[in-house]
Amino acid sequence: FVHCALSCECSGACAEMRILVVVSEFPKLTETFAYRNVVEYGRLGHDARIFHIKPFRKAEIVHGFINELLPRAFTFPFLGGRTLAALLAETLRRPGLMTRLVAQIAVAHRREPRRGLAVAALFPKAVALGRWCRTNGVQHIHAEFAGHPANAALIASRLAGTEFSFSAHANDIFVSQALLPEKARKAAFVRSISAYNIRWLTRLAGFPADKLRLIRCGVVRETLDAPAPNPPATDGLRILYVGSLIRKKGVAHLLDALALLPADMRWQARIVGGGDLAKALQTQAADLGLSEKVRFDGPQPAEIVAEAYRDSHVLVVPSIPGENGRVEGIPVVLMEAMAHGRAVVASNLSGIPELVEPGRTGWLTPPGDAPAIAAALGEIARNWDDAAAIAHAGRGRIADEYLIEENAAALAREMERSCR
Repeated sequence: FVHCALSCECSGACAEMRILVVVSEFPKLTETFAYRNVVEYGRLGHDARIFHIKPFRKAEIVHGFINELLPRAFTFPFLGGRTLAALLAETLRRPGLMTRLVAQIAVAHRREPRRGLAVAALFPKAVALGRWCRTNGVQHIHAEFAGHPANAALIASRLAGTEFSFSAHANDIFVSQALLPEKARKAAFVRSISAYNIRWLTRLAGFPADKLRLIRCGVVRETLDAPAPNPPATDGLRILYVGSLIRKKGVAHLLDALALLPADMRWQARIVGGGDLAKALQTQAADLGLSEKVRFDGPQPAEIVAEAYRDSHVLVVPSIPGENGRVEGIPVVLMEAMAHGRAVVASNLSGIPELVEPGRTGWLTPPGDAPAIAAALGEIARNWDDAAAIAHAGRGRIADEYLIEENAAALAREMERSCR
């Protein structure tokens, strides 16, 4: 690997970097956007690796493009020979720094002891990661979430003597703010995926607003090439949901909305995803008399999901606030559906209105409001020409602001600027 000092131009930016991206789990369907960034870093000429905090997920469905990343992803055991050896070596090497890190973590989590114990559990692993980064010449560490990935990145960067940054999505900043301002102050920058998050973080006591950068998530450019849908035919409006089947996704409210659709309206619905509520939602659909019209497909790889978008007219994202402050950011499934030229109905939550504007790029409904979802679907079915025009405008919004190639490049440029 070329060292930063040899590859920096006069501007101080690094033309070539060795980047480490820290994620919670790998591979995981809901963290696919983070892996796509790593692919783009490679195409930009950087050497990027993935460190996942939790063990490798052997049973997870793997998207096709992730196969090329498998050799570049690794982790360490929470407790094992390597982590314990690193913990001992780094304690002997820099006892003062190690003591300060432990004290900082303890103080920041004094009101959240359970979360503090979780950080303590990953501490040896993060120390080993810092040692690995120093030994292997990593020039920038980027955590894809502001929670435990950023905790690990903070510890590793201090021990490696390298810059780090982290992304702020949704749950990772809303569930807990312990250590969040401290991480931001030490970070080279903090990437936010929405203006909503920037406003929220700016109001957080002690948070350095000057560190914030608005860099969206995105979808691959080739998605824009998908053909526009044909008007609803004899089988009616084809409705799609893609995502986890957990409470905060609000799928129960979508089923209630489907039961409210006019008796003379023709439609079919497809639900793609898995989760704790899968059986309960199937039972709910049966109780509502929807079994013949609602199809549950379970979790599917990206290629099958893309086919589902092409076979649909409208995607519904009926999210609601979850427990302990868990709220959606801007779901990537919305970006994918809009890039395919499909109409979207989504909840008015968090940063979603930045992408879905009523009457311009889609339909917004109050969270948990089944009648409002039903009304939006009915409007789309009755006025297909208008709905198609709005969907076309939504595709334009994706082309302008939500392409992974451009946004990953913007994130990489921020990392390059931090190179010393």
